[in-house]
Amino acid sequence: MRNKYLTFVKEEKTTPFESAEEAWFWYCLCEQLQKGSQHYSGSHVARPCEKSDILIAVKRLAQMGRLRPCHLKILSKYGFSQVPPHPHFGDSLKICSLWQEALDFLGALLKKKGIVAT
Repeated sequence: MRNKYLTFVKEEKTTPFESAEEAWFWYCLCEQLQKGSQHYSGSHVARPCEKSDILIAVKRLAQMGRLRPCHLKILSKYGFSQVPPHPHFGDSLKICSLWQEALDFLGALLKKKGIVAT
């Protein structure tokens, strides 16, 4: 017999991020939108996580010593500008390397959680 008080919620289909970089930019944009410092006019894509899941992953990697303060500074600077570092735009190769290294660590963790596509 079916319980008449049970309600069924249709789950929205989610789309994993294509890369850790995309996930990080999404997190930074969400933060800016919440603070009212950015306006969004794009389309809505349901993601398999909350924005806090990205921050928790970054904090976990920092606690493990994988992400050092230099990584966090670069993630923040370029993430909130929504543009990755690039030598063509005057960014040093060291900054580009640290950016990629941070995203590699973050990507590995987010792939395990199904947040970034494998």
